[in-house]
Amino acid sequence: MKAKRLLSMLLALSMTVGLAACGGGEGGGTAAQTLTTSLNEEPATLDPSRCNDIVGDTIIVNVQEPLIRVEQDEEGNNVPTGAGAESWESNEDGSVWTFHLRDNTWSDGVAVTAQDYVYGIQRILDPEVGSPISFLLMDCIKNGAAVNSGEMPVSELGVRAVDEKTLEITLEGPTPYFLSLAYSKAMYPARQDIAESLGDTYGADAEGLVFSGPFKVTQWVHNSQFVLEKNESYWDSANVGLDSITYLIMGDENSRYNSFENGSLEIVTVGQPEWLDRFNEKDDVTFTEYVTPSIRFHFYNTQDPIFQNENIRKAFTLALDRDDVVETIYHGIMVPAYGWVPQGVSSGETISDYSAEGTAPLTALIDEGNDPKELLLQGMEELGLGSDPSTLDITFSFGGTTQWLRTYGEYLQQVYQETLGVQIQLEFNEWGTFQSLVNSGDYQVGYQVWSIDYNDPMAMLSLFTSNSTAIPTGWANEEYDSLIAQAGVEMDDQARLALYQQAESILVHDDCVVCPVVNETVNRFNYSYIQNLPTNYFAMNNGGMKNVSIQQGS
Repeated sequence: MKAKRLLSMLLALSMTVGLAACGGGEGGGTAAQTLTTSLNEEPATLDPSRCNDIVGDTIIVNVQEPLIRVEQDEEGNNVPTGAGAESWESNEDGSVWTFHLRDNTWSDGVAVTAQDYVYGIQRILDPEVGSPISFLLMDCIKNGAAVNSGEMPVSELGVRAVDEKTLEITLEGPTPYFLSLAYSKAMYPARQDIAESLGDTYGADAEGLVFSGPFKVTQWVHNSQFVLEKNESYWDSANVGLDSITYLIMGDENSRYNSFENGSLEIVTVGQPEWLDRFNEKDDVTFTEYVTPSIRFHFYNTQDPIFQNENIRKAFTLALDRDDVVETIYHGIMVPAYGWVPQGVSSGETISDYSAEGTAPLTALIDEGNDPKELLLQGMEELGLGSDPSTLDITFSFGGTTQWLRTYGEYLQQVYQETLGVQIQLEFNEWGTFQSLVNSGDYQVGYQVWSIDYNDPMAMLSLFTSNSTAIPTGWANEEYDSLIAQAGVEMDDQARLALYQQAESILVHDDCVVCPVVNETVNRFNYSYIQNLPTNYFAMNNGGMKNVSIQQGS
């Protein structure tokens, strides 16, 4: 997720969802199921092939229909459930998958066909589209890399419509994680006529878009709100619980907390101890806590004159005391991150949590006794930059302007000054501007959040292969690419785990391209009359709000 997406990079600030129920009217009848929710940021786009942030994913998962959705059973277990596809099967070695589509209709009344899924996948790998999530598919779908590089036309991609209701996907070979991609944003349908008529504006606004999922966007007021209404053309509209959802874009966390307190939002994720204590005293709310497969991290431009040096990158990475970050910045509610793959990600059927296997690469780097200041001075000497860290001209970039980001930036300034003797400058931009700067390589070091696109370490580790544009650090490593390619076709869980671990060690321990900081957790409160709200990351982000409803009489 994966995402992924993400992400072409993105500051995937964590989604905060709030719901406000609209009660029943006088004189009987069924009350409208209307909710108000919140997002932290404005999505960059609603084009699934170009979306690389979690706020955009939050809308898209509700308005478009992937082949498979993740739903929760009565015990809270995640269950892949037919969505756009009602059934699927593979050949004997798992290299060819066939999806049988159910009858579904776009919001403008046109039938959803297998060709729409073909076109959606083609857009992701079409080099003219420049999708930031092409890495999800390029190495597994037959001819994906060649198509994405422009060596082959998109017609040569291993995806075809056998007929209007049968989609066939041919892979480069057996792929252990492929089915997880079927419920990711890589497998949404797209209408070719709409995309081509809107051109570069496709997804930049709600006008002209059509929707295949449980809801449709009826209003997008930029930097203010979204309004989603039930899509009556959707194949399962009778079982969609909500009539409409309003997503308010609320960047200030205290505004969200106060809105939950007064009942105008009915779900909120909390990051402040005083609010956790306060809401825990409320009698009519439910509290849910879970670790999410999301990493908050710093990333380096390895083509920058300063951060091209791995010792300088290691110095900035080791300068952070992650326990102090958790306590000072996150008030003890996050988990320190010492590897790139977050907690809770499986690596095959026999390995439920990849992060619990072996020693995390950043832990190994710390245990070797490396001193951050000495590493910095060594790197400066290697680059001919003298021996005075205060002379370094370094800017740390952020994709947002919120007070939280400014507070975090000031914390980093203090840490790097005290530990390394470096005075960093802070740069705050709106997400779109930040994304453009990063994609063009016009940055030195930045901050973002990445949430996994699908449940396998490949979703995180593939982001740094040399043909990926997801997190544009300018780094490439042939050995890393080879290990990831081997893992992508290795069907034995233990053998694949070993390949992943070797690759992650190169990424974080050896070359230190990325600086993991914390693994996200969710501390969520919701008013108890909200029914069927997902209780974990994969169900929330790959299933959406389709099954949520309000208990009548609330």
